[in-house]
Amino acid sequence: MEQEQTRAAAEEKEPLEAEERDEAKEREQQEAVITAVLFALGGCVEVSDLAKACGCDAKAARKAARSLAEKTEASKGPLLVKEFDGGFQMCTNPAYYENLIRVVTNPKKPVLTDVVMETLAIIAFQHPTTKAEIEKIRGVKSDHAVNRLIEYGLVEETGRLDAPGRPALFAPTKEFYRRFGIETGTGLPKLRPELVEELVEEVREELPEEPGASENPAPEESAALSEDRKTGEEQGR
Repeated sequence: MEQEQTRAAAEEKEPLEAEERDEAKEREQQEAVITAVLFALGGCVEVSDLAKACGCDAKAARKAARSLAEKTEASKGPLLVKEFDGGFQMCTNPAYYENLIRVVTNPKKPVLTDVVMETLAIIAFQHPTTKAEIEKIRGVKSDHAVNRLIEYGLVEETGRLDAPGRPALFAPTKEFYRRFGIETGTGLPKLRPELVEELVEEVREELPEEPGASENPAPEESAALSEDRKTGEEQGR
């Protein structure tokens, strides 16, 4: 009786094990295809394209790509698979940088001045945003800085705001996330509340006082400032 029960249990287990083996084999094949695609294309590849190459749906392709990324990270080999804003890219392990620069000419990196970095930070935290909104925060014209960021491939136009004049909306590119090692928009660092207060105070000190303006803002002005800060923090998150 006991032998029959053991045999029955083994027979029930066999189909499950076979199914698991089939799934593992399929996943291994998908990872091989994804590796080939990422290597051939070089840049960041959308999940939809990976799914098309693998002949599966986007959910399965993303799962296979993330599994591949975990394996390359664990192996600490020369090539890594990284996820950037919904896409995946094959990258060289930074641990081999010193070896690479012995044979590869160090590419000239774009110079990000304080003005350009300030503009980039605003776009990164507030995207999609317009030039007018950037200039409202910075207090000066930002055409040159925005154009420079577009030239460097760190910022791109993503659409038009549904408002008079239909101003262009700007947002970070996948190249931005790749360059700064940020996987997605949610990977941006959070600003500490006390730092926000310090920045607000610095801006107040830099802005010229209007004639007749009181040292302390009126209650309604204070409430408006608080609301603006709250909105800005929520958008930054």
